[in-house]
Amino acid sequence: MGISRREFVSLATSSGIALSLSRVAFAESASFDSRETLPGRQSWNPAATGAGRIDGVAKVTGAKLYASDFRAADLPGWPANTSPAILVRAPDATHVYTGIDLARLSGPSKPSVVVSAADLEKIGTRVPEFYTGDLFCPVGTTPIYMGQPVALLIFEKVHGFDSARLALRDSTFVKFGEETGPVVMPNYGAFRFTRVAGATPEAPDVYSPVQAGWVSPGKFQDSALPVWSPLAKESGAAYAKAAIYGEQIRAELAATNPALLMLDREFETQSVDPVFLEPESGLGWYNAEAKDLELGCILIKDSVLWGNVIQTP
Repeated sequence: MGISRREFVSLATSSGIALSLSRVAFAESASFDSRETLPGRQSWNPAATGAGRIDGVAKVTGAKLYASDFRAADLPGWPANTSPAILVRAPDATHVYTGIDLARLSGPSKPSVVVSAADLEKIGTRVPEFYTGDLFCPVGTTPIYMGQPVALLIFEKVHGFDSARLALRDSTFVKFGEETGPVVMPNYGAFRFTRVAGATPEAPDVYSPVQAGWVSPGKFQDSALPVWSPLAKESGAAYAKAAIYGEQIRAELAATNPALLMLDREFETQSVDPVFLEPESGLGWYNAEAKDLELGCILIKDSVLWGNVIQTP
């Protein structure tokens, strides 16, 4: 016959053993200052030995911190409240973008502000030359690349942001019209990466981009393919050197050499030019009184949080 919980407590107490529950100090949530840096070993450089990852354990255990983990209240001198936002990206780059349909959002899940390409144009947004172009895809045009932003949804509360994020996950709220095909634009760029290793694993490379830097062919064909020839017109000496080593590698691979193992494979992937390997996020605060745009940054090495200040006229 089994013993009941009440009988167990009575027997344990009569034997001189009492059970109690109390607050455990080390189980409390850590303060922000103590958890703002990457958990794990400190002052350890995996590049020094070429083995291991400093953030591997932190990532798989959920302890790694990303920019999305921070709030304005975490930065000294910033406002107490944070307005979360969703950057809506185009899931199609072959049809005319006609707008977004937010009818599925209601109550607190509706954004308080929707920023579009028209709004950026209205306020005269200026960016560095490298970013010149359509920051947001205007209504009535085809996105210039897969994932081009089309709108920014700003919310007052985090719970409204969370519910909207789930409701908009399938991207069908981004609407498109006529099919146009991909937008034809000038070549974005091309680089040639050639490496000739040393005679032994410990020996320095004969040639590599790490030593000589990145090189690009000096001339493009009318098609999307660059000219890889070492004697291509307008190619500089740096590119010619990389191309010559590249041609030597091609010739060695083309020769019939039974002692040489060559693996020939083909791979395909979608365009991932604007995509990073970790979640994109950031903090920004426009101080209307000082006319300063402050951008939140994280310096993990020295465990410092600070705000970059950009003054506006």
